[in-house]
Amino acid sequence: MKVITLNHPRDLHSGFVPLGGVQFNPKTGKHRQAEAFDIDAMEVVTSAAMQSDIHLLYRDWFALLNRGHRIAAVASSDSHDVNRFILGQGRTYVAANDANPAKLDLDEAWRSYQQGRLLVSLGLLCTMKVDGRFTVGDLATGLGEKVKVEVLVSGPSWVQADRIELFTNGVRIREQALHDDHRAGEKARITWELPRPAHDVHLVAIATGPGVTEPFWEIPRPYQPTSKTFTPRVIGSTNPIWIDADGDGHYQSALAIAQSLLQRFGTNREKLKEALKQHDESVVIQVESLLSP
Repeated sequence: MKVITLNHPRDLHSGFVPLGGVQFNPKTGKHRQAEAFDIDAMEVVTSAAMQSDIHLLYRDWFALLNRGHRIAAVASSDSHDVNRFILGQGRTYVAANDANPAKLDLDEAWRSYQQGRLLVSLGLLCTMKVDGRFTVGDLATGLGEKVKVEVLVSGPSWVQADRIELFTNGVRIREQALHDDHRAGEKARITWELPRPAHDVHLVAIATGPGVTEPFWEIPRPYQPTSKTFTPRVIGSTNPIWIDADGDGHYQSALAIAQSLLQRFGTNREKLKEALKQHDESVVIQVESLLSP
């Protein structure tokens, strides 16, 4: 066995929902069986088992990352057959040398999978670079006061992109409307210049657009709907670029940062409140969860 992936994290099977019920806190990322999350990846898009809210599993995933789990996001079609669903509609792109597709180095593919060098796609493809040299799965270190983030959105002519969002630790920090005239290939190239974060963060870009409704590539309705209404969307996302804001050569999750603050200030809420002014919402949430186990 090379890699382990959690499938259907929000779907009910055999009376159990992995990220549902009382065992998972979607705000803090705390799970009652946290040891079971020693995995490589989890599905955030399953085209044969869509969620009513296409961002739901992304929020769950962000919470797990903030809790310190190093888990990659993946997509699949999970079609099982060729009659009901479209093969390869949801898919994961794995970084590998494909100069000779007949002789792929599977060990390289598994390493990329384990390192999060993956792109999630349901109609759109989204890639990202930091300072022109760090890409998905990298630890971006040695950064200046300003950080340049470039996001490229691609897709076929019959898919459109109308929005791009940038998240740090699951908090949306930038978004931009896109105007896609059904051109094939590159649909948008967006560059943002950001102040270097005050602490380490994970950086993820997500592009979305109106769902395809034509029969040749129709987006399926939700598998286990939680709403009476459904607006189909296409999506493409990166996995994280890990931002080493303090330049120590390592990445610290929001949970690890919260733990270090508690070690420094204990339960003195006034000192913690002052210190947390320099930290984002994800760290505040982890401090609160540690103070109220």
